[in-house]
Amino acid sequence: MDSLTPAAPTTPTWSSRLPGWARPRAHDITEADAAFAAGIALKSLDDLIRADPPWLGCWRDRLALKSAAVAARMLGRSEDENAIRDAILLTATGDDPGPAGKLFLATRMLARRSGIHTTPFVKELAALLGMKWDD
Repeated sequence: MDSLTPAAPTTPTWSSRLPGWARPRAHDITEADAAFAAGIALKSLDDLIRADPPWLGCWRDRLALKSAAVAARMLGRSEDENAIRDAILLTATGDDPGPAGKLFLATRMLARRSGIHTTPFVKELAALLGMKWDD
């Protein structure tokens, strides 16, 4: 029986450690120190995402699911993350996933897209949600 060859270890292109100059030197942290630390954290997250890790698509889909659950609550719907996930996963290809499923598909389209959102993209998004688009 043949076994799979182990994958070569990859060297990370992103370090999870903050540089020494980014850490506060004093015990009393001011509002400016907190804002600076938040900026460094956002920059580190940006660097991580730009490194294009293999799990990035899964993370984006997870964020889209959370966003769809929040959007559903804002729209007065009762679906939670589990119900929205099931609406997608238990629907056959080509069938209507229902309002909750469409909401997830829309947020997933937004999460997977980077750059400028053009008019054709917005039309596609509106069509997915069942909205009419007048030119």
